[in-house]
Formats: sequence, C-alpha cells, structure tokens
Amino acid sequence: MHGSERRVLASAIIGNIVEWYDFALYTAATPLVFGQLFFAHGQDSLLVQTEPLMVFAAGFVVRPLGGLFFGALGDRRGHREALRWTLLLIGIATALIGVLPTHARIGMMAPLLLLGLRLVQGFAAGGEWAGAVLIVGEGETAPRDTPARAGPATGRGVAFALSQSGVAAGMVLGTAALLLARSLPGDAFLAYGWRLAFLAAVPFVALGVWLRGIPPGRPAAPTPSRPPAIMVLRRCGLPLACGMALRLAENGGVYLMTVFALFYGHARHIPDAWLLMGSMAGMAADGLAMPCFGWLADRIGAPRVYLGGAVALAVLAEPFFMLLDHDTLWSVVLAFTGGMALCHAPMIAVEPALLARLFPPELRYSGVAMAHELGAVLAGGISPLVAAGLYHATGGASGTALYMAALAAASAVALWPPLRRTGCRSGA
Repeated sequence: MHGSERRVLASAIIGNIVEWYDFALYTAATPLVFGQLFFAHGQDSLLVQTEPLMVFAAGFVVRPLGGLFFGALGDRRGHREALRWTLLLIGIATALIGVLPTHARIGMMAPLLLLGLRLVQGFAAGGEWAGAVLIVGEGETAPRDTPARAGPATGRGVAFALSQSGVAAGMVLGTAALLLARSLPGDAFLAYGWRLAFLAAVPFVALGVWLRGIPPGRPAAPTPSRPPAIMVLRRCGLPLACGMALRLAENGGVYLMTVFALFYGHARHIPDAWLLMGSMAGMAADGLAMPCFGWLADRIGAPRVYLGGAVALAVLAEPFFMLLDHDTLWSVVLAFTGGMALCHAPMIAVEPALLARLFPPELRYSGVAMAHELGAVLAGGISPLVAAGLYHATGGASGTALYMAALAAASAVALWPPLRRTGCRSGA
C-alpha cells in the first residue's frame, strides 16, 4: 500500500471514527443525559423512554435524503468533494449538541434544537459511509485501466475491514469519553461533563477534513447524464433491494445490541458503569475482529462470511439478553464482546464489498448510499423503538430475540446465489 492509499484509508477511518463517536455518545447519553435534561418528565414510563429514542430515530429518517444528495455530488464531482462536507457537517452538529441549553432553561426549545441537530447529523451521515468505503475499495485508488463496469478491487477484504474498524474505534472512544465524564464527582457530569465529551470531536473533524483536502490520485467516474438516484431506481431496482436487505441484520442487530441493550439494562437496574464498560469492550472486540473476517473473506468469499454473522445473530440473540440478566459485570462484558465480535464484526467487515459490487462505477456512490441509508431506516432507525414496544408488551427480551432472528433471516435471503449474480440493467 503506497502513500496515497494510506492517506485514503486514514481519511476513511477518521470519517468513520467521527460518525460513530457521535453515535456512541448519543446512544449512551440518551438514557443517561438527554432523557433527564432535554425532555419534560411525565408519569408514563414508556413515553419517557421513547421520546429520546424518537429523536434518535429521526436522524435515520433524513439519512436517505443525505445519501441522495451527497451520492449525486460524489458521482458528479468526485468522492472527496462530497466527503469533506459530510464530515464537516457531522462534526459541527456534534459540537453544537455539546453547548445546547437544557429543558430547565429554554423549555420545549431544548428537545426541538436537539432534534434539529440530530437531523443535520443524519443528513450528513447519509453520504459519509458510502463515499468513505468506496474510495478505499476502488474510487481514486483504483488502477487507471480498471474496466468501466468492474467492481471494487479484489483482494481488498482487509482494507475494507480496516476502514470499518473506524466504526468500532469511534464507538469505543465515544463510550470511553462518556464513561470518563460519568466518573466526575457529584453533579458535575450532568452540569458540564457530558458536554466535554461532545466537544472532543472537534480535533478528529479537523484532521479528517485536512486529509480529505489532499488532491485525488485519479479523476472520478464519468458523470451520469441524468440524476444518479433516478438511474439507480430504473436500472438497479433488484440490486438496491438486495443491498437494503443486507442492512437489516447488520444494522438492526448492532443497534439492538447497543441502543436497546442500554435501555434494557437501565430498566433491569444494571449499573450504568457496567453497561458502558460492557459496550466499550464489545466495540473494542468488534474492531479487532473485523480485519480477521476481512482476511477470511479474501479466502472463502464475502457472502459466506456475512452469512456466518447473520446465523450467529439469530442463534446468540437469546443468550445475549440472558447474560445481561445474569447481573454481574463479567456477564455484561461477555454479552457485549461475544455479540459484537461474533455477530456484527463478520457482517460489517464484508458489507462494503457486497454493496459496492451491486452497482456500476458511474452510479456506485449513489447506489451504495441509497441501499445503505434506506436499509438503515428499516433496520437501525426503528429497531430500538420496536424492541422497546416488545419489552413493554412482554416484560422481557424474548420478543426482541425473535425479532433479531427475523432480521437475520431477511438478510440471508439477499445472499441467495441468483440474487448475488443480479446486476444493473444497461442503458438509461
């Protein structure tokens, strides 16, 4: 890997760190901070839990719009042009959350401003992931003689997986930052400690924007004659559906094992420090396992590795919650580390390659962004809300475990060989 490729990989990792640092912060801060400081307290326990989750889910609603906008920008003007803006917007919104006044100071404006910044984050995040992984897989680092309709470079499973390690690194750093702030004495955490964790994203943003300002090594793919999103819908309907289905197990699973698991543990009176330490250990294990599964994908194929993760999600869903219910620090840590390393890591490590091969170069940014973000709305956006409803209906996690198995089964269908061989139709 030469110098320009290392810079491209570093910029992709930094982008994922910033995006998922924000995700981890918001995830952990929702039950510990936002529910207490930004929303009016009522008597309905379900409403108290779901109001912050609804703001969390709102970020997913606009992600497809961000995917459409930045996908078109990336397909027309180059990946880096789009990626500088996505990273800058995510970073600014994250920092501004750190200085928002609370409900006690400005009343209903507090959750409304939080919602507005969450929408900005979601819009920018809609174009971040797709562009970051594509410049690693082919984009500006691909050889100049790459065929026009070729997929991402082969043998790059480890590079793809390393770019996704930024996801785990961001979540570890975000959780660690909030855990460190949580250790402040007295009321310092709610007074200002959590704010410092959000403001700490600024240096990562500055570094990422600088890396993405380096001139690209090759021009972008030919500019589409029509809006890329329209061309994806007309030419790549079935590949788009397959890409969205692949997101169900990976994205839905990880949000259930992080966002909902924190709410579940909080409701079961598991100490917050245990949940944060378990989540942080799980993300660390996730990031360490990703390159291993990327290496394995280069040898047995990405579809088989992904299928292994989906099967593990279905099988280990019930034991995951049983370990949380065991109510010891080590059982909580084991639940998060086992679930993330065995279920999420194999799927996220190969998902970039699986999505990228579905679309031709001139539509790849838009196609991958649309599949990634539309799938996220159906999976990560609503999964915690569905799980919260199931928990209040049943009083336990058995319904959520079945829901996780259903998501895994839906993604497995997208790996069916006839669908894997389906490509986009030629022509406009």
